[in-house]
Amino acid sequence: MSDLSLRRSGLVCLVTGIAGGALALVLLAWPTNVDDTLLRYPFSETGFLTVQAVFAVHHLGLVAGVVALALSGAVGRGLVARSGAWLLVAGTVMLTASELLAMRYVDWTNEAANAGLMGAAYGISCTVMGVGAILAGIGVRRAKVWSGWRAWTPMVIGVAQFVMVTPGMFGGFVVARLVIGAWMLMLAALGWSLYAEPKDRVRPRSGAQAVAAG
Repeated sequence: MSDLSLRRSGLVCLVTGIAGGALALVLLAWPTNVDDTLLRYPFSETGFLTVQAVFAVHHLGLVAGVVALALSGAVGRGLVARSGAWLLVAGTVMLTASELLAMRYVDWTNEAANAGLMGAAYGISCTVMGVGAILAGIGVRRAKVWSGWRAWTPMVIGVAQFVMVTPGMFGGFVVARLVIGAWMLMLAALGWSLYAEPKDRVRPRSGAQAVAAG
């Protein structure tokens, strides 16, 4: 992937992550008189279908970011790390499809919807994302292309999936929105890391050239 494409994908992921955090706050503030046991809470049927479509389109920005991570030099050349990065891609695509699948359950209760195919789809996709991010994160730490806090970004995203996001989904609507919003901001940080990566790869070369010139 060219430096320009990498920076563009990183920027898309950055904006998408920030937008995801903002959407979580919008959902918390949404006025409603809908039964909070319904999956579509706090929306009407039409509102829920619209929001799920927005979520699916929104997640395409995350797909762009994780594909860029897999194609970048940040994860290094190790097979496990590169496989992890592509697992992260697969999980994100599955999560996008899960948002569309949820439309079928517009009038179901949360409990009933999550007990079937929809719950399994979300659970599998998020687990795949978490495992992939952790494996990719190990590669990023070893490759040492990214420095400072950015070197921890994929690892934190993966760990947060298991210790924050998944448990938070069982904590009720407010807690779920808050943890998803926080996770989206972590993905925004991944976008910034990708955006900045070409600069990291230029610095070592510049230093080497300066030594050679000396």
